[in-house]
Amino acid sequence: MYCLVDFRNRPQYKYTFSKQEKARECLKRIKNNPLGVTVFFADGRREYFETGIPQGFFAPSKKIIQIKKGCHVKYQIRAMNNLDGVLKKQSPFETASTANWQNKSALSLFMLGNRKIYAGLAVASLLMFASSFYFQKQSTQSAAAVTESASQIEGQVAGAADAKINEEEGGESLKLADDEIIMNLLGKIEEKKQGEFEAEILRYIKGRPMEAMAPYIAQQPRMVAAFIVGIAMKESKFGVYAPHSNGRDCLNYWGYRGPENTTASGYSCFDSPEHAVQVIGKKISKLVAQGISNPSEMISWKCGSTCAGHGAESVRKWIADVGVNFYKINSKENS
Repeated sequence: MYCLVDFRNRPQYKYTFSKQEKARECLKRIKNNPLGVTVFFADGRREYFETGIPQGFFAPSKKIIQIKKGCHVKYQIRAMNNLDGVLKKQSPFETASTANWQNKSALSLFMLGNRKIYAGLAVASLLMFASSFYFQKQSTQSAAAVTESASQIEGQVAGAADAKINEEEGGESLKLADDEIIMNLLGKIEEKKQGEFEAEILRYIKGRPMEAMAPYIAQQPRMVAAFIVGIAMKESKFGVYAPHSNGRDCLNYWGYRGPENTTASGYSCFDSPEHAVQVIGKKISKLVAQGISNPSEMISWKCGSTCAGHGAESVRKWIADVGVNFYKINSKENS
């Protein structure tokens, strides 16, 4: 058996595999998962979620300092036998002692003629009887006093209950306020990161027709955005050479053929820059989720199911040209 461990060598039991090859496949899938999110804590811990942050995760007690898209936990594969010794083994002496104790019979304590046992039981019975009589007498005397003060206590308890309710309501309001502060802080962090990423994207496409798509490209996972920019440069020079329909720019800068308002030549025509990035981003995200992580593996975008009808040089050139900007953008994820 194998499992993944984090950089502190802590086992991640949700990632357990019967074969090492399956563990490697899982690592690759985690690395290329466009929906993954990593949460950084103040104490140095990192926690990775495959499908985004779960609902109700945030709490005031969790000191979160940063949230990043993708997996930023350095998982490694370890054999499960590396965990031997975590559980304490019982020594032979302890095992033998336990067995001897279990084998002892309690019947010998009550054998006929054991006078000490009988005498002890008799004394204990007398003490129990005397104690019962005493407490019954005391409870009878105090019953009247308890009844007289019941009404006063009831009023006091009611007041205390009201105060407790108000206190709990105040605590709940404070908790909600803390959650709101945390969410606002995380939102500002995300906005700042997105703004920085948008400025980075603009360095490649500014002054080209594709420039209007920068805000929407910046919302995509970094690897997906890198493919969007890389393929657009190769297929249309960032929109300089793109299909048109009735004199209108189709905003299709990737040579994409889909069902969206197709032209006579079969290319998709998009309604807006946002619509274009949404469709292309979704298509690329699916391919990335299947394990595609570099231009060489993305060659199906050019060739389809096979490159048999394409020249070897054109295939090599496509991979190289897409890689020019892809690696510039995608490499910064790990920097």
